[in-house]
Amino acid sequence: MYKKALVSLMLFPSLAFADVAEYKGKVTDILLGKSQVIKVGVAVDEANPLLCQKNENEPWLLSFERGQDYSTEWFDLLNLVRRTQETVRIGYVENSNSICSIEYLALLKGDGNADDDDQISDSLVRTGQYGNVAQIYTNGLTESNYHASSYYSGDVPAAAFDGYVFNDQIVDGEGAQISRGIWLVKKDLDNKETEYWLQVEFEQAIDISGFRVMVNAKSAELGRGPRHVTVLTSMDGEDFEDVGQYSLSQSIDQRANLPTKIEAKVFRLKVNSNHGDKYIEIDELEVYSD
Repeated sequence: MYKKALVSLMLFPSLAFADVAEYKGKVTDILLGKSQVIKVGVAVDEANPLLCQKNENEPWLLSFERGQDYSTEWFDLLNLVRRTQETVRIGYVENSNSICSIEYLALLKGDGNADDDDQISDSLVRTGQYGNVAQIYTNGLTESNYHASSYYSGDVPAAAFDGYVFNDQIVDGEGAQISRGIWLVKKDLDNKETEYWLQVEFEQAIDISGFRVMVNAKSAELGRGPRHVTVLTSMDGEDFEDVGQYSLSQSIDQRANLPTKIEAKVFRLKVNSNHGDKYIEIDELEVYSD
């Protein structure tokens, strides 16, 4: 757990950073072909140029090699920020005659625009890799702060905020497993109007900036994970505002930003559909306040 304002994730091979320039912006495209090179497109303007050769008909300006120790981590991070449109810092070797080679990646808390000495002014406790503020037994949250439309057997709402994906702890030393560590609800196949939702109610209003949904690999394969969701927020738990709708892939770990920060006491994730199973499952729901 931490109360620090700024958390950075840097991924790079062992190298010297001499003559390495840095781009700070958003990833737009990723190309995986049959070659050993993965190409990356980024948003470029006059205020944020790249000194790399560009084909007018292609967006690719940066690249890195497959098969290296860091390649999988780099691809996962770049694909994540492409989807969430978070700002990322990319170190690269300038080359006006060719696509530039990526040398390192840095993902900074606060959309990558904060200085190293910036501070988040709130007193929220944040856990995990990305700064979750909704984990049980932090920020005054107990089982009574978590609710759902319904649940199956002992897979109660609070189990989706315990720091566990099924029986696996996400971060060593953080969280306290509740039941099987999942929220599970059986779909009412006879009534298509039935709503399914999971929520956390904070003790006081916070600025909500994003969320993360995690499902274990077996349940994702079964099609239990959310497919289409709506984010709802409220100040009183009665009147809810529709903040946005999101389509999620059949993946074990997905993260998204809200269009803008929303001040609210209640964060509700409404599951409009899943990937086909008769049960809907969320192993962990994280909420962010950046």
